[in-house]
Amino acid sequence: MKEKYDIIIVGAGPAGLSAAISIKKISDLNILVLEKQANIGERKRGETLKYDKFLEKKIFYPGFFSDIAVNKTNKYRFYSPSTKKFADIESSEERYMICWHSLINELIKTGDQYGIKIKTGHEAIKLLFRNDGYYGVRVSNGTGIVDLDSDLIIMADGCENPLINKYDVLTPEENCPILTITADNVKLEGNVIELFFTSGQDVPPGVLSIFPRGKNSASADYVQFVGNFKEIHKNQSIKYWWERFRDLKPIFSDRFINSTIQHFDISFLPFGGPKIETIIPKERVFLIGDNAGHNEATGGSGLVSSMRMGYEIGQIASEIYLSGGLNEMFSADSRKQLLKRIQMTEIYKHLKKIAKVSINIRRAFFQVIDTPEKVDDKWDNFLAPIMKNAAEFF
Repeated sequence: MKEKYDIIIVGAGPAGLSAAISIKKISDLNILVLEKQANIGERKRGETLKYDKFLEKKIFYPGFFSDIAVNKTNKYRFYSPSTKKFADIESSEERYMICWHSLINELIKTGDQYGIKIKTGHEAIKLLFRNDGYYGVRVSNGTGIVDLDSDLIIMADGCENPLINKYDVLTPEENCPILTITADNVKLEGNVIELFFTSGQDVPPGVLSIFPRGKNSASADYVQFVGNFKEIHKNQSIKYWWERFRDLKPIFSDRFINSTIQHFDISFLPFGGPKIETIIPKERVFLIGDNAGHNEATGGSGLVSSMRMGYEIGQIASEIYLSGGLNEMFSADSRKQLLKRIQMTEIYKHLKKIAKVSINIRRAFFQVIDTPEKVDDKWDNFLAPIMKNAAEFF
């Protein structure tokens, strides 16, 4: 007999697990989480976040973020593309450098407490529709293909190959390559998060961030902003430009001159912000996490924003199901009201605001003041004050 669930969630990352926990906290719905990897959390998706009272209350416990933190700081240093200029900034909130597996393990533990069923090694390969409405998902489980029925589906399958793209839904809009490393024997200059901007000339437009994890260990993210790419930058890999960046920036190179790389990964993240219409792209289908642009567009991986949006959508999905009027809830007028409700959440408003700040900073660096010389000339009176005013977002 074909398996039938009330709600299926695709992806057992932070967003998907948060949605599952949210559903089970207010209902006894029969839900299933599908994870294509053999082990949950097999691939790190970021190890920096900001303290969030909402998540500690709703999903974790008081003091959780401190428990999984290996370091924290509210100090930032922003370098101009030439590195001749810099700005020191203190944020109103501390940034936590955490252990990824501790975060994932706590989400799994909480899920177990609510009886959430997770199937690993199960990849969703096709959504099943009837009269334009979703009714099931086709899954490859390593030994064969099975069809699973459900009344609703929440897609949290990441941004690199979102399944929804097969159905004329283009999301995320701007998918940027990101290189992430963790290294020991790093020559740090205090407990400060350092950010180096590239000019978009010798190196593609982007930013490289160093997050101190201890006295001599750090993680680093190098993001390239594809929306500002010149054609000449597309012919080389992000790893090539990482090496090029090290050659051109002595200050950055000096940080890693004797370091030992412990972790190295290349992936993608959207930096264009969320689009409200893609959250419910089809009848009975919700998108959350990276595939919906729910990561913050500045300063880090967006773990908190993805989990919070996952939690909010999980709650909305369960309320829709419990209402007993599934078909009516996806009519044009009802869908409009659902999207309006999502837009009114604090986390959605925050994501839109931070995306706007990020776009303005990128435009200043890579379109208006587009050479290292111009940036340095405008640094003290224009760019440094902009970043200090935006300190709350970092």
